[in-house]
Amino acid sequence: MGDLAESIITELRQKFDRHPVWVWYDAQEKYKGVLNEVEAELDDVKLARYNGSYFELKLRLRNEDPDYEKNWLFYIPESRNDAEWFRDVHALGRQYRVGQDIDDTPVTQFLVEHDEEIPDAYEDWGQNREYQRLAFFCVLFETVGPAIDEWVRDYLAAPEDYRLDIEDNAMADAWDAQLREEYGIDAGLDPKELATQLLFGEVTSRAPTAQYDNLAADDAQAAAEFCDDWQQYTPADFTRYSREIESDYDLTEAVIESDQTRWNATAFRGIDTGLIRLVMDRLAEGTYADLPEIAAELNRTVTKRRDSFWSNEDLVDWSVPALAVETLRQIGTVDVDDAKAMGSRQLAGQYTSDDGWWQVDAAYRRYIDATQKATFPYPKEATVKRQVTNHYMAFLQGVNRPLAEILSDDPTLGTPQTSFYEEFAEVDDGTAIIICDGLRYELAEAIRENLGRRTDFEQDLSAVSAALPSITEVGMAAHLPGELGLSLDDDELVVTSSGEEMAGKAERVERLSAAGFEVVDMDEVGDISLEELTESDPVPRVVYSGTIDKLGESLDDDAAFSQVASHVDDVERTVQRLKQAGYTRFVITSDHGFLYTDRLNDDHKVEAPDLAPVVKRRFAAADRETPLVDTDEFVEIDHEALSKLGIDGPEIKLLFPRSVACFKSRGGNMRYFHGGISLQELLVPCLTVTTGEIEESASISYDVSIPDPITNSILTVEIEAKSGQVAFDPAPTLEVRATIDGEPVADPVTMEISPGDNSTRVRLKQGAISGEDMVQFEVVDTDTRETITRQTVSLDLLFGDDDMGFDV
Repeated sequence: MGDLAESIITELRQKFDRHPVWVWYDAQEKYKGVLNEVEAELDDVKLARYNGSYFELKLRLRNEDPDYEKNWLFYIPESRNDAEWFRDVHALGRQYRVGQDIDDTPVTQFLVEHDEEIPDAYEDWGQNREYQRLAFFCVLFETVGPAIDEWVRDYLAAPEDYRLDIEDNAMADAWDAQLREEYGIDAGLDPKELATQLLFGEVTSRAPTAQYDNLAADDAQAAAEFCDDWQQYTPADFTRYSREIESDYDLTEAVIESDQTRWNATAFRGIDTGLIRLVMDRLAEGTYADLPEIAAELNRTVTKRRDSFWSNEDLVDWSVPALAVETLRQIGTVDVDDAKAMGSRQLAGQYTSDDGWWQVDAAYRRYIDATQKATFPYPKEATVKRQVTNHYMAFLQGVNRPLAEILSDDPTLGTPQTSFYEEFAEVDDGTAIIICDGLRYELAEAIRENLGRRTDFEQDLSAVSAALPSITEVGMAAHLPGELGLSLDDDELVVTSSGEEMAGKAERVERLSAAGFEVVDMDEVGDISLEELTESDPVPRVVYSGTIDKLGESLDDDAAFSQVASHVDDVERTVQRLKQAGYTRFVITSDHGFLYTDRLNDDHKVEAPDLAPVVKRRFAAADRETPLVDTDEFVEIDHEALSKLGIDGPEIKLLFPRSVACFKSRGGNMRYFHGGISLQELLVPCLTVTTGEIEESASISYDVSIPDPITNSILTVEIEAKSGQVAFDPAPTLEVRATIDGEPVADPVTMEISPGDNSTRVRLKQGAISGEDMVQFEVVDTDTRETITRQTVSLDLLFGDDDMGFDV
């Protein structure tokens, strides 16, 4: 007996001690000559040879050993990939490879020991060096095929878990060759050097500098593409390496020295901080006339950076510069000279069109909100804020200055608000009218956008022309059935509806109740349980909210303006909840809009009209016969103009300061105004939402599973939906939110639910969770706005440099 046959027989005896069925592929028939000796020596093993028919092999197995109780060795003179018809039998056993024919090297022994883990494509690794290399790394990194990006990510995540296996199996040169071939990297097994060449390869590929080319991978484009995936799949690892490596270089200064904003690289946080410096410098130093054009040039940069890695991870805050640029850019699109030639309805149309001037107000509100919430100390922030606010004030004056003169003759901007009841109110089951004190037109646009993003409701947004003066008592009375009246009594403004005084909310509620509406506050709707809602009848209902006006009147700083947007969510939640009670038609409106300005200087403070008994900051009222000094500083609206608005005021005249000016009057917020003549105050939104009827279906219960503790910033939330329904039609949509102290730490994730198991990935923002130890998850039904579950789980993530594991 030869040495080869003896060695094979010894190997097979050991293998049959472990398993009864083995399959021996020999595509080159290298071992055909020893088969007889093997068969003679292994008398307790049945050797079955493939002779062109897999069916014959299978038939022999079934006839001779139907219960699979014996030892079998199948010899197949083909490759495993070609033996598809034998895979069912192969599944019963294991593959035998001849150890004697394989190099006596560490890597071959490693692969023999991990035989079952080797991908099928590399089963001939013993005869092919390339297959051997790929098989080794597939087994080491547990992939089913070549995945060099994944191998490198795994190695960088835990180098000590792989380094010894690579070195002990003499595969360091193979690893090095793999890195050279894929990225042009010569870092070998040094993780920090490997990361350095990848990160600076990304910089070289996407930045207007050659300063770091000597540090970069030769194939900078491949390195950049790797970094994109690295950020996506293991953001915490990417951040740790980037911060550690950046500590040796000043990327912020490199960006500033370049004086260029077209940096597309995202390898290092310092690139973003440098670009923020450049953007803020240019906004601060730009001349008034050039600023909108500068903002337009910077728009591409801030838009891309706000949607890039460091911003998405909440590790860099681009909100203030980005929204400063957006506000200035929007203002730059407005030609105030055109406004001077427009009539009142043209001005209204220009403001409320899809791409209308309301976008400037929305952008400025978001900008102020960002300045309030920012924790990052922006360079030249105060100067930039003055620049933006000056332009916004100029916009307000430019589009509103012509308005007062026009309205003295024709006081309407369209359909008068006094026509609201006739045009929009329907005393029908399923109708709900939501009246929000101070809901400006641009906020109604935000409600429409939110509802459109989450639902398929039919929506129509229009505007009515607010009653003059646009103050709460007047605007609220304009929604009532009957004629609106204004008069003076003991030097007080009296508001009537059909001749009855509307002194406050109680009288309005009484009038609406008499008309057939049930009147509630928005907070009351939120307090009603879903069970009660679904059991109640959708009687005609009016829902009141005073949130916005309360904020504006009580706070004298940017905090008031910053908080008004929270009301958008309250309105949406009310719509969704009332929908569960069977409501199918909603009308969302307001009593008036508002102006939000910089604190007015003396040039914008007008002396109150002499002898006018009622003087507020944005309007004054006097008897029609009261002699007043004629002045260009304010505009008079007489009883004839009021009648065009559907207001009965034969004995009264109203006076308004022009544009954004105010009368000198005590009290109130000196930056939040309503009651005057401006597009922002007078164009009152009327958003009609039609939802369709709810289809009754079996109830659904949810079992929500969230990892606790969380050990990775990307986690999977699993939701099991249980119901008597075989299928959900329509499928419910749930939204997963993550917050700490009420502030979001991840972008909300929506998922359409099917019966059984559902899952989605949530990506926590590193900057938002760094240093925290708990996070709250909330799963909300987007239709009912009900909270399915609220769970607080612990965080166990390492972001510090101590976890790097570098050899330095």
